[in-house]
Amino acid sequence: MKNKRLNGWFLHAILILAVLFSVVFTALIWVTPVYFQRLAGMAAPDKTKVVNEDTNTTDKKKLTDVYRPVSITVTDKRSSSRLLSNRIDVVNLMMTSLEGSKITDISKPETVSKSEYLKLVQTPRSYQLNYGSELSFGVLKQYLAEQPAKSENYSFDRIVISYDGSTVYFLEDAGLKVYKAKLTKYAKAKLNNVHKTKGLKRYKLSYEYQNGRLIQYYEDPITVPRYSYLYNKENVGMYVTRLLGAEKSSTSSLTTREQDGVTIYSDDSGQKLSIRDKTGLITYTDYLTDETGRQNWTLDDHLTNDFTDLEQLGVSLADVKYSEYDIQEKNVIYRSYIDGFPVISARDFGTYQIQNRVRSKKLVFSQCSLQVPVPAAGKAVTLKPTKEILPELQNADVDLSKISDIQIGYTVSQNGTASLVIDLTPTYFVKYNNVWINYQDLVSGKKWGDNDNEF
Repeated sequence: MKNKRLNGWFLHAILILAVLFSVVFTALIWVTPVYFQRLAGMAAPDKTKVVNEDTNTTDKKKLTDVYRPVSITVTDKRSSSRLLSNRIDVVNLMMTSLEGSKITDISKPETVSKSEYLKLVQTPRSYQLNYGSELSFGVLKQYLAEQPAKSENYSFDRIVISYDGSTVYFLEDAGLKVYKAKLTKYAKAKLNNVHKTKGLKRYKLSYEYQNGRLIQYYEDPITVPRYSYLYNKENVGMYVTRLLGAEKSSTSSLTTREQDGVTIYSDDSGQKLSIRDKTGLITYTDYLTDETGRQNWTLDDHLTNDFTDLEQLGVSLADVKYSEYDIQEKNVIYRSYIDGFPVISARDFGTYQIQNRVRSKKLVFSQCSLQVPVPAAGKAVTLKPTKEILPELQNADVDLSKISDIQIGYTVSQNGTASLVIDLTPTYFVKYNNVWINYQDLVSGKKWGDNDNEF
């Protein structure tokens, strides 16, 4: 009888320990990003750590980390392909191969024909480093031995580097401009081996111009994984302190009011911060900024100064990259990227828009941001070749002449079972009338962002 009681207590103790271990390891997966990423084999690239005054230790990203290529494509003898992997950071792999190298002898720009330009984009046996939008040479100064003459007036969208490093072109899509250059102090074998790395998938591409924009078309179906993330909803008080609490408002009085579901904070120095209570969309404006020097700002001035404004927000920039520049509106857009694909949201989730004009500054961003990846519900999505979505759009009476770009990206929606988890689902997006829209919404006639489940 005594032995039976001991055995019973022993079994109860074992069960309790098992439950405790289960709870602890579940908590680690959900709360500790590094642990989960190691478990999933998706460890993030090295980041420089700094102590932030307002929060705990956070990731400090350099300007060159945010202004990195968003994708790497390769051209062999006959065809071009995009390199993809959900386990290897392809862009980091490419940039690591160029560490210590220097680009020299950048020529003056030469304007070529469209057919010649497309040939250069698809130079045989080469890599193409593709940026989200036009970039200035000043942003790449760590790779340049010297700035080219009149570089403040130059820009490029992609860099072509041959496998052996013997050929380098900087290419500007809109103006069909080509800058020739030389690569020095690089590890030839390391550079040549990037496209041979095990675990990389290739998806065949073609290039076509659409309304002055060079677009990548996927020739075959492409399989893209789903993801789910814990998201963080930052206290708006942090942004009030960081933006309205700037030096110019230190002696100003702060007022708060609510109007039509929007909470508005303002001071008498011309600054205002508003937040939409339902969506968490934040807009900061400084109307009285009088910086007449901005009227002469170059692209490089906008990119470097807007990055400083982005840093001031104090948000994690671990997955954030430069995505777009609107030269008319002077608007720089940064987005979260997962496996090289942008997160595109009607409510600007994971997006930061920064606009610096002569007499105003404007920042638009979401109160919510990606935090920790968690196991995703659902299988990977196989998307059809790019050209196959065009007839669908045309049959839905969509004016194809108003489409200026097509990309694969991630939609953001609320997870059905966990309130602090969002789901990322890949789909095609089209830039229609200068606004990114899920192509399925265009086909169905649904208004982009109408679904309450969307972020």
